[in-house]
Amino acid sequence: MLNERDALMEPSPADSQQRSRSSQIAWMLRIGTLLGLAIVLGRVVQLQLAPSEQLQGFVASRTTSQTLKSVRGDILDRRGRVLATTRVGYRVVVDPVGLYDAMKRNPSAIDLVIVNLGSVIDLPTDQIAARLIRKMVRNDEIRASGSTKPTTQKASVVGIATIGTPDGATKGKALKLSRYLPMGSVLDQEQTQRVRDLKKAGKLPSVTLEHTPMRVQTGEALVGSIVGKFGYTPTGTERTGVLGAEKLFNDRLVGEDGSKTYVRDHKGRPLWVQRGAWIESDKGQDVRLSIDLELQRMVYKELVKGVEEVDAAGGRAIVLNPHTGEILAMSDVLREIPDLETVQWWDPKSDIPRPRMPRVEDQPRYKVLRDDPNREIEPALAYNRCLQDIYEPGSTFKPFAWTLAKTKGLLPDDEVLDIKKISIRNEYNRVITDVYTYDDLDNWDAVLRYSSNIGMSMATARLSHEQLRTAVRALGFGNKTGIGLAGESTGIVQSEKNWDKYTQTSVGMGYAVAVTPIQMVRAFSVFARKGELAGTLPEVRLTADGDRSRPGMVGDEIIIERVFSAQAAQRTISPMREVARRMDLNRARQYPDEPESMYSMFGKSGTSQIALVPPPGMLAPKTKKAYYEKQHHSSFIVAAPAENPQIVVLVVLDDIGPERVRQRHHYGSWVAGPVVRRIVEKALPYLGVESDLNDDQVTQAE
Repeated sequence: MLNERDALMEPSPADSQQRSRSSQIAWMLRIGTLLGLAIVLGRVVQLQLAPSEQLQGFVASRTTSQTLKSVRGDILDRRGRVLATTRVGYRVVVDPVGLYDAMKRNPSAIDLVIVNLGSVIDLPTDQIAARLIRKMVRNDEIRASGSTKPTTQKASVVGIATIGTPDGATKGKALKLSRYLPMGSVLDQEQTQRVRDLKKAGKLPSVTLEHTPMRVQTGEALVGSIVGKFGYTPTGTERTGVLGAEKLFNDRLVGEDGSKTYVRDHKGRPLWVQRGAWIESDKGQDVRLSIDLELQRMVYKELVKGVEEVDAAGGRAIVLNPHTGEILAMSDVLREIPDLETVQWWDPKSDIPRPRMPRVEDQPRYKVLRDDPNREIEPALAYNRCLQDIYEPGSTFKPFAWTLAKTKGLLPDDEVLDIKKISIRNEYNRVITDVYTYDDLDNWDAVLRYSSNIGMSMATARLSHEQLRTAVRALGFGNKTGIGLAGESTGIVQSEKNWDKYTQTSVGMGYAVAVTPIQMVRAFSVFARKGELAGTLPEVRLTADGDRSRPGMVGDEIIIERVFSAQAAQRTISPMREVARRMDLNRARQYPDEPESMYSMFGKSGTSQIALVPPPGMLAPKTKKAYYEKQHHSSFIVAAPAENPQIVVLVVLDDIGPERVRQRHHYGSWVAGPVVRRIVEKALPYLGVESDLNDDQVTQAE
């Protein structure tokens, strides 16, 4: 039986019924709420997926689509180091309408903008003023035409009267006032802060900072002319690759833009994005170049040192992998030489008599290299002189003619030559001279070893004109290499019609033919390739080996043409090893403190007078020779290590200093050879190539 307390706590039947009804009502409210939410959600889905015709028109008028810009791919070196990438920066934007309104409150507002922007951004004040006034005058024209609802009185800006209404093509159309005028290029961090400070001080009314993607290079001073430039073309409205690798690989670097479409409310604020109305952008492909940034730095450093040592006006150097055709490093430098004089070129249309070139002993040091003013403005704008500037290769060309004659069986190993002379007069009365003569200059190996002009004139006389010219063209001279960079020169090879006995003799000595450094390293690879590939040319490439998406530039190696037999190409190596050894002995005398060599190599030196080439429409003064007789290109080209070459290295020094010329120490083995040796001794260890010269070999060589 319940006690009194328990009885009081037991609910009465009436209370139980009341609680049951409350619970039912709560559940009904919950269910009703859920149903209501489901109906609303369904209605929202229905409005988004299948709105009524009336609503479709309303939504369409409040729909905004925007492009989601893709990010440009990076340019990398062969080891994956970033050479060019995209990051977000700031750019100055002026609102001409806002400035128009600001001028009503302060007539000097436009002067504030012009003067203060001119002190920060990379545009002169006159250009800022011209662009700004032109845009504001155009806005005045639109206001005067009545084609848009005027927001201010129809007054002109800065005292310039309106120019009248737009032409008939714009009548009846609503024209928008321009409110967006970008000024200058992307700002650096310091410029950005200065603009912010000026804005805060009220000195840049209606000026804002806009986020914008910017292209930056990490090694611009080293590889600027190779990587190139990303910017606007003269007639373009969007940025693209305009120079170098940026242009060459633009299609791969460009990504795919995305888009977003959203509905706005009555105040223009975003409401929702419909399903499928957001498409992500895709970044462009990265491109891995064959250039090694660290190797490029080594080559550049040694080239600068070599140019300064011999008082040269400039220098060029290339390192190439002869097996893959990859350009591992490519550098050129220019050096300021004071007080250079200019040849007095003669204009045949003038009444001025044609001048005469001074006597050789009276000739000053002339300016022989073309100006490159853009180099100082931005390295990416510099000429790539390894591709564009030609020179006569001199004796570095002799191995090609010598090997051709060997291939044809015209230079017997057992033939004894009588050429121990300083000069001879050949069969068509041309005087051929050598710098030195030697006691053992009596065989064909010695002709190449000692670089005998007399011996080479005899060798080329045994070849037909067609044989020599065909081989020169087969080596790639007279054609672009196919590397794909803009501005590459084809060089100069005499036409078949004009190829005569004089040309035949001159070409065998490296004259009467003009080449580029990139053509030379490619052609010399016929001696550096091994086995059955010896005597063939590689396809020159700017992308790293393994990238197979562009035949001819990247992808599998392509043998263009066999130039020499494998046996003949390998036969040429022996005398060229002796050339390199003799250069090293001379180098040791010049630079006794430099360390001993760790790698064998074979190669050839070359020295040539610089051609006297007048500007278009002009003629050179009267002269016996079409050359600057006291100014020279000096070069040295090698493959190393000699037994299994991994690199071909060429150094060309332009316009050796007059003191070196006076001392007769301007030859390629004296000036360019030591630079090549230093590059080889730094490049091969970096590339992981073991030394092939032990201490005994070094001692024996010395």
